[in-house]
Amino acid sequence: MAILLHWALALLLLFQLGLGWALEDLPSSTRFAAFQFHKSVGILILALSLARLLVRLFVPRPAAVEGAPALKLLAGAVHWLLYGVMIVGPITGWILISTARVKLPTLLFGVVPLPHLPVGRALHEPAEAIHSLVGLLLAGLFVLHVAGALRHHLLRDDLIGRMMPAAIARRPALSVGVAVALVACIGAFLAGRLSYVRADTPAAPAADVPAEASAPINETAPATEPAAPASPAPSPSPSASPTTAAMPVRSWKVAPGGTLGFRTVYSGEAINGRFARWTADIQFSPDDLARSKIAVDIDLASVSSGDAERDDTLKGEDFFGVAAHPKARFTATRIRKQGSGYVADGTLALAGASKPVPVAFTLKIDGDHAQASGTATVRRLAFGVGKGQWSDPTTIPDGTTVTFRFAADAR
Repeated sequence: MAILLHWALALLLLFQLGLGWALEDLPSSTRFAAFQFHKSVGILILALSLARLLVRLFVPRPAAVEGAPALKLLAGAVHWLLYGVMIVGPITGWILISTARVKLPTLLFGVVPLPHLPVGRALHEPAEAIHSLVGLLLAGLFVLHVAGALRHHLLRDDLIGRMMPAAIARRPALSVGVAVALVACIGAFLAGRLSYVRADTPAAPAADVPAEASAPINETAPATEPAAPASPAPSPSPSASPTTAAMPVRSWKVAPGGTLGFRTVYSGEAINGRFARWTADIQFSPDDLARSKIAVDIDLASVSSGDAERDDTLKGEDFFGVAAHPKARFTATRIRKQGSGYVADGTLALAGASKPVPVAFTLKIDGDHAQASGTATVRRLAFGVGKGQWSDPTTIPDGTTVTFRFAADAR
């Protein structure tokens, strides 16, 4: 049991060290999944470390090898510090996710829910500092531990044979076992370092990208603020022409400052987000709705909700899946008048699914300048947005309100 736990923990710790050092540099499309797996491996290490400690405390150990007192003291210190790192590291990580401003649920290996610890927010920063220090300490302790093991092997006292299966506990098979163990340890570290590294899928370049692509949403303005309704046309005077020329269908270019946002709720907390990059192809005339056309492309990787970890979650495979589907596209199939405004009946392509979505909007046209605002309700579950633990509509409502507001000029 001691041998099994020793090597399982060695490989898991090195994998976790490599993955932990790579997390911040990972592309957004894989970072959330990597963090979830990092948490799962951490809790597994905690469970195995406690089991290893019980074996160490209650199972008789072989007699200590003779040696210099200073070296024996150093070896003992390294062993107990390793136990401390293996236990404190996962616990501080658990505190971090329990005290995060946005408490995202954790499913260990996608199956077992991990409850949050009943600790206060004040522990977040100390836990973060200790957790970072643990990674550096683990690397140093591992080097010392391996150096000590190799020293014993070179001195031919075969102490390392105690941690090997009986079949290779004696030379020359032991030397082969040591070499294999070293290669496996290096491989575990590299596997953690590289397992989630892959380039973000680039979004297809959009032609004629308007300047509103980088404009931030005004979070203080009402998300559904309607544009002023079009002023009614004055009644023709007796001398006016009996007929008025209809406005032809014109191409409209969205001006800088447009906003595209969304509103939802997560566990009772209101979430207001936006998309920083989107383009619109608009061919429109209020007098020729049959030939009017609207198409909007949204760069899903530009999502921003005020929390970086939540944004990574939204970009991940459980939500938008930007690696496979970097863009959403709305295409109006029919535009009709409704009251003082309009409705664009269209199709939304999102996360690999296409569903009909009506978009209500108001419009004011003044010569070559127009102002528009509107709203739509997107049923996220119909598009598979929010899988697994996110699919419960009592936690996140099925209906998400999408709002927009922009000005446009006729070309």
